[in-house]
Amino acid sequence: MTITVDRKIYSDKCISNAIYWLSEKYIIERKLDGDIETISVNDDNGENFRTEFLRRLNDFKLREIIETETKDIKTILYAKAFGDFEE
Repeated sequence: MTITVDRKIYSDKCISNAIYWLSEKYIIERKLDGDIETISVNDDNGENFRTEFLRRLNDFKLREIIETETKDIKTILYAKAFGDFEE
């Protein structure tokens, strides 16, 4: 079974995290050709891998979006918590 992933949509970090969490159950091979990454797994039950992989891939993509969108808020909270401000 092979799955192609567009690296313009999913970062290497998202793909690597998804693969890491499935690597205990599957032997996974990655190939990169430009912006397209091919994920291959040798398993008789490839549809289970596909379902699990896509679920994890989307989970890590959402985590990445949340991390990006909350970065400024976290910076402000850290500055407020550890800064030497007097009101």
